[in-house]
Amino acid sequence: MVIEDAVFVYRLSGGNRLSWHGRYHAHAANEYEIHFFLEGTGLFQCNRTRYPVASGRLFLTGPREFHSIVPESETSQLTWYAVLFSIEHDKTPQDNQLADALSACLSSRQTVLSVDSNFRFQFEDLHQMSRSADPSLRESAQYLLVSLLYRWFGRYSTQPDGAGRLGSPDRALKASPSNRTHVEKALSLMQKTVRENSKIEDIAWKLGLSEEHFIRIFRQEVRMTPHQYFSRLKVEGASGLLISTDRSVGDISAWFGFENQFHFSRIFKKCTGMSPLEYRRTYLQIADFT
Repeated sequence: MVIEDAVFVYRLSGGNRLSWHGRYHAHAANEYEIHFFLEGTGLFQCNRTRYPVASGRLFLTGPREFHSIVPESETSQLTWYAVLFSIEHDKTPQDNQLADALSACLSSRQTVLSVDSNFRFQFEDLHQMSRSADPSLRESAQYLLVSLLYRWFGRYSTQPDGAGRLGSPDRALKASPSNRTHVEKALSLMQKTVRENSKIEDIAWKLGLSEEHFIRIFRQEVRMTPHQYFSRLKVEGASGLLISTDRSVGDISAWFGFENQFHFSRIFKKCTGMSPLEYRRTYLQIADFT
């Protein structure tokens, strides 16, 4: 396991001050993220599901899950820790066990917890150590994070059956190296053609698979259909342009190959819960990433 990034966001509000970290985005393969909220009210959106934010609320998101933080209003303030980490499959037995536990939680939607607010001190230790120049402290941060993850999510790794758990047919299919390779190639094709109207059957044909089989293995690897993922990929790119440029909604719609501006706005709101103009008013990219 590797901690890729750890941030502390203090009393960030909407409008011109909402953080880059709250934007609509997803992470790469093998990357997970936890958000731990200390204060404020709003919503945490993961894919199309919205969860209320409250003090002590913890959220786990998995690889390629699109998520964002939506404040209750432009004046509401939110404080949270976010930790992005990666687990490389088949590297060590310990990593495999932890990855299995997290995958089981994601498959069964056991990803939202209410924990003691005193964990803020452990999150602060984790935040400081993970950003230290001392390698031993960075390693200590990783051990602390593993301990917390097992405390909250480790019990799901021992389930003998059930959707997405160890021993189920879904897990066996998901673990297939050939299926994972096909899905990775499909994801790469989607990234390269995000501005085009690529059809799912065309991607399946390029992979040498039937459309039905391609949809099945893609859904079990990414937990959504290829069409849903491709739409979210377009929305993620469009959201970045909305908060970092003054380009019109119609221009952005055409840039990402949507049929028309109405279609773009409908898909965008379905994914983010907001219209493109509402999203632009709420979020603003901040140049200071430190």
